[in-house]
Amino acid sequence: MIILTIILTIIVILLTGGLIFFISKYTKDLKIKTIEGIQDILDSKGFYPKKILTVNSKMTIALNHDSTMIAIIKNFNPDIPTMYEFELFATSFITSIEQKSCLLNIHYIKNGLHKTLHINTVNKEIKNFFYFVLKEMCTRKIRQKYPEYNFTITTASDWSCSYVWAYSPKGNVLAYFKSMDNPQIFKINLLKEHFTINTKYNYFEAPILGEMQQLLMYEKDFIYKLFNSVFESIKEKTSIISDEKIYYDILKDIVYISDGTSTLQSIRLDKTEEVFYFDNRVSFMPYGSEKTINFFATDKDFVKEFEEFIISYNLRKIAVDFDYKTDKLINTTPNTKFIIDKTRSRLVYCASLNSLSKFSYINIAFDNIEDVKAEINNLSNFVRIYTKNNEIIDVSCKKHEVAQYILAQIKNIIDEA
Repeated sequence: MIILTIILTIIVILLTGGLIFFISKYTKDLKIKTIEGIQDILDSKGFYPKKILTVNSKMTIALNHDSTMIAIIKNFNPDIPTMYEFELFATSFITSIEQKSCLLNIHYIKNGLHKTLHINTVNKEIKNFFYFVLKEMCTRKIRQKYPEYNFTITTASDWSCSYVWAYSPKGNVLAYFKSMDNPQIFKINLLKEHFTINTKYNYFEAPILGEMQQLLMYEKDFIYKLFNSVFESIKEKTSIISDEKIYYDILKDIVYISDGTSTLQSIRLDKTEEVFYFDNRVSFMPYGSEKTINFFATDKDFVKEFEEFIISYNLRKIAVDFDYKTDKLINTTPNTKFIIDKTRSRLVYCASLNSLSKFSYINIAFDNIEDVKAEINNLSNFVRIYTKNNEIIDVSCKKHEVAQYILAQIKNIIDEA
């Protein structure tokens, strides 16, 4: 009895295995015959596919080699290869795509009529197919509008391509296509605007439709390509203040800051009210904005280097250059400087050099100096300058030696007058 049971079990296993093998082989053979049959149909129609997508057993969709046409093949039976339904329509006539639960509706126009392709099975492969179709369609329209640029880095905000972003290293142009509901195409020169690129957190911020926005990106490698391309352009087109950290475009009055590996930001100084320094970050306050722009430094020296850049930036407002053989730049306190500018026959006293809106300075022409004295008040040293216009300017000095040095220099100027 036991032996009979074992024999029957072995027979059942063999029959089951044989049946599974037969079904598997039949299914595989059917799939191969179906693929070959679909390819034969496309060949007969002169349709050369870039992508072929099997939606289900009753529907196959194909995209042609230049991404301009979609072919739909329905109810194809490889055993009766002449029985199938075939339809062709241009990708440029897709008006919208909507997903409702497990149903995908592709709305398009053909021969002046509004039609809809219904797909009952929705998965990532199907979404990615139509993402590619829509992105190529939108990118083609961007290139047609701006043929002078080479848009090589592209992505969309989501799989249905609500927005498409396209970047051209030539001209540093970021174009964006608002594809659905009143389609619009615009462009900006990214290097002339405020932007933030952070590959570590997949974060990209830029002005879209005139407003700073975080841009969502469907393709994750887009931001890495963008970072590398933009950074290379900045290195080529700007002055290096600190390698891999600070770059300055004097013509556009824009400073670009980076950690050298993952973060890149631009700051339009003409639109920035103030800058603040902390242990590990530099913060910027744009004019008329409640939002503060923060740059977190991974290098402890960055904050100091950026502060020195702002000091140099402010000094350039006083004079483009100094003759350091004759002119003298004196540190009077940590936040003030006194300049004896013999090249231009003037004294310059400036304060809050490391800030933007608080930075200030006064000029005193050599021929307007009446007298000068060194004073000490409550242990504070200062030099008091009297002008012929009855003005009194007090120059605070951290050290007594500095006050005495300034006093001696100004007395020489008076004696030489």
